Amino acid sequence: MARYVRGDNTNYGVNNFRECGNPCGSVIEDCNTGLMWEQADSAAGMDWEAALSYCEARTTGGYSDWRLPSAKELHSIVDYTKAPVATGSAAIDTKFSISTITNEAGETDWPYFWTSTTHQAENSIVGGAAVYFAFGKSLGYYSASGTNKQWVDVHGAGAQKSDPKKDSGVDYSEGNGPQGDAVRITNYVRCVRTETVEVYQNCNMQRAWSVAKRIGNRAYCTLTETLPNTAGQFFNY
Repeated sequence: MARYVRGDNTNYGVNNFRECGNPCGSVIEDCNTGLMWEQADSAAGMDWEAALSYCEARTTGGYSDWRLPSAKELHSIVDYTKAPVATGSAAIDTKFSISTITNEAGETDWPYFWTSTTHQAENSIVGGAAVYFAFGKSLGYYSASGTNKQWVDVHGAGAQKSDPKKDSGVDYSEGNGPQGDAVRITNYVRCVRTETVEVYQNCNMQRAWSVAKRIGNRAYCTLTETLPNTAGQFFNY
């Protein structure tokens, strides 16, 4: 069976990032998706419900509509030209900061990140697991021969997998499933919000502006380079 989808945003996933510092706060806008991301991550792991609450409580840049990204949204900022073994870095654009961890193999690595997307079932528990993306190694306790297993990067950076939403006391010290996928449960978080239509449509033009001050939900921008027909404009945020 197949499920079809359509859409007119052919640039989705072809990132066009714009950094926005103070007074906007530490955020990154993707002009191709209309999404605004927190530049920094949560700096600590947490279970899925805590991740939802964490984002909902954020006020970065003066915005109060931060949320946990869906699988599609988080996938849009995975950079598959980067990987721990190939480039010695996480699979994400360098405009973002990302925490380091010590992984199951005792190596310096980068975290798994939660999404809001729920898997239908986990060990017969409906809705018991949620999708994450590995921005570092995607480890499994594995050996092709079945003996002398060790922690290896079985799926690679950018892999989409799922973890239980909460700790139910199951022993995952040797991973889970046929390839011994590492189960962490306390994954990291990068929050997202959706830009208004006005900002999204004018995003590329705004790249030549810096925000001088905010008035309510509007930002007054000052010109930093010459663009035609833009002097003195207001932009909705």
